[in-house]
Amino acid sequence: MELVKNNASGKYFVVLDDTGEDEFLVITPEGKVKRLERRLFGPRNIVDPKKTMRVRHLTPTQIDKYSEYLDE
Repeated sequence: MELVKNNASGKYFVVLDDTGEDEFLVITPEGKVKRLERRLFGPRNIVDPKKTMRVRHLTPTQIDKYSEYLDE
């Protein structure tokens, strides 16, 4: 699982799709899937999905949405 930290809010977003362009597809802390500008975030971090809620403070909604994405 890849995460990025929002520079303004300090919250973590889950990266779903990164094609290397100016924007990437992420899951917001509210569980919405959005294409956002890369410049709004810090560097990507690869983490173990089993530890993300505790270590990176992801919301249960983000975890659920990520699981749905993997099942597609």
